[in-house]
Amino acid sequence: MMSFIADSGCEARHARERAERRQYRIFYALAFPISLGAAIVSRAIGRRPHGAPKSILGHAKALAGATIPMVFMG
Repeated sequence: MMSFIADSGCEARHARERAERRQYRIFYALAFPISLGAAIVSRAIGRRPHGAPKSILGHAKALAGATIPMVFMG
């Protein structure tokens, strides 16, 4: 009986983690095009942040990766 209770808690935790990963991917898919636009604009006006990746896609990936975790805070 005790193992059943432990297993159901473990399954609920895994389901919650899967849901969070799915949400992260959805937010990333929405944020990446916006980040790509921001990276293109910043390169076009000649402002590349210190330490930003050399490629525009790398820069956009870094912007999206830095922004998305803030959605999950709180």
